[in-house]
Amino acid sequence: MKEIDFFNTVAGFFPWGFTKLAIIILIMFYIVFAAIIVRQEQLMSRIVEIPYSPTLRLISLIHLVASIGVFFLAFILI
Repeated sequence: MKEIDFFNTVAGFFPWGFTKLAIIILIMFYIVFAAIIVRQEQLMSRIVEIPYSPTLRLISLIHLVASIGVFFLAFILI
């Protein structure tokens, strides 16, 4: 069986299954990226003291929460 036949057979059973799974996995990777951003901001604020450090922390936390929210919305809607 050629690869194209296998893909057509599987896509016939689950037309959007692989796309949905790929989107969910990519969003999970993005959540990990957002958590790394939060951690990097915490480490940076310990070393470099700047007056707007709390603002950066708030932005990074909002970014993490928004990415988690997008994950749940994608999980529900897709």
